[in-house]
Amino acid sequence: MNVDADRLRDLTLELVRVESPTGDTADVARLYGRRLEEIGMDVELLDERFPRTPIVIGRLRGGEPGPTIVLNGHLDTVPIPHGAPRVEDGRIYGRGSADMKGALACAAETARVVSGRSFPGELVIVAVGLHESPLGRGQDLTYLLGEHGFTADMGVVGELGASSLPVAHVGCATFEITIRREGTVTHELMTAAGTPNPNLVAARVIEAIRRRNEELAAVEHEWVGPESYFLGEVHGGDFYNRHPVECRLVGTRRWAPGNTLEQAEAEFRGLLEPIAAESGCAIDLDLQVSRGAYRIDPEDKLVVALREAYRDVTGQELPLTGVRLVADGALFHAAGIPTVYHGPMGSGAHGDVESIEVAELVRATRVYLALLERLWV
Repeated sequence: MNVDADRLRDLTLELVRVESPTGDTADVARLYGRRLEEIGMDVELLDERFPRTPIVIGRLRGGEPGPTIVLNGHLDTVPIPHGAPRVEDGRIYGRGSADMKGALACAAETARVVSGRSFPGELVIVAVGLHESPLGRGQDLTYLLGEHGFTADMGVVGELGASSLPVAHVGCATFEITIRREGTVTHELMTAAGTPNPNLVAARVIEAIRRRNEELAAVEHEWVGPESYFLGEVHGGDFYNRHPVECRLVGTRRWAPGNTLEQAEAEFRGLLEPIAAESGCAIDLDLQVSRGAYRIDPEDKLVVALREAYRDVTGQELPLTGVRLVADGALFHAAGIPTVYHGPMGSGAHGDVESIEVAELVRATRVYLALLERLWV
């Protein structure tokens, strides 16, 4: 099964040349859909629910009964400017090259290679456009796996793992706490005695978060380490001698497999409610999930097959690991579809200079093909 490095290079570069920040991926989705059609896939573009970020579904039926296997990736990129896309010294440069249009080129090349043969089951490529936070939280994939009724037997998400295999990752939600008092902004000397100061109330909230984070840090969870709170933004007041009405705190809450968003939220509210009751300020918590936690049995047949495929292609072992990032495998897993993470390793994702080696695209594609051979036995 010959993998064409030139095709991988050209498709990755073509996709990278189409700007596709989260929330605006229609052009690159249509382009990718056309390229999947050209290699013989039956392509569906789901754009009724998410017209600006259509879901691309490409199907290749093998002609024999067997499992439905999904290769998944996202077409959206972070909205950070980047230099013009180019190829130099065997590397493709441009926004989305590493994260993760290169992986979707690998998925397409995998389908092209197997398209001329008979195999058991069905190979499906799913490309989405609402991945990158804060605008993207997997809304399209959640819809596809839920209300739309998409299902499969196994899945591979083409990121997060390359030279290691994550068998667990944390769940993550962003929080925004709004602390607000009644009344309007006044001069500090013209404010009635006893008027609560949201900035000082915020200091109490920050201290409560700090103490709870220290408690969490003392408990190690298998594969992923401790759960955590992280405070990244504090916004309060508009002038040095004006008594503020509002203060906002923004950050993240990460939890281990076995915990849930609902449990994390209940704990969070338990921290805030006593402070609200004592302070005279209203404290509102807005907790928005990015992705849930994920874990797969290290002995699952999909994990075993991927490690064997990697060994056959590279001659090296694929060690198991856990990560504190989140990705879309959690959504597939929550829908009852066993899923692993593997794809090409690039450089500079979300950074100023993003790139990926063509040789790494070839390697990842060969691993996908070797994995399919094992799953189709």
